[in-house]
Amino acid sequence: MLRLSLAVLVALLVLVGNALAVDKEVKCKLVKVDEKNMVLIVVTDEGKEINYDVNDDTKFLGPKGGVSDKKMKDDRLTKDAELILVIAGNNKTIREVRLPERKGSDKDK
Repeated sequence: MLRLSLAVLVALLVLVGNALAVDKEVKCKLVKVDEKNMVLIVVTDEGKEINYDVNDDTKFLGPKGGVSDKKMKDDRLTKDAELILVIAGNNKTIREVRLPERKGSDKDK
């Protein structure tokens, strides 16, 4: 009986941990791209400035879903660019950056 209770408790802790580690979307404006430290500094809609980490797995997507090969060097990453970020459950790492449309162009990448 004790083993069953422990197994149920462990399973419950794993489920709760996974539920707390859900990705979230953040609408924000770009303040600065720090390529050296692999960080995007943004201001949220609530006015809070936050540093989010970028890693090799972070995807940079255009408004139509095209992938940007330039990543942090993409020309749409300019001051005050409106972005949507998908933040990992650790609340620090960016999984996906949704870039705005390129000004004066129909290109998606």
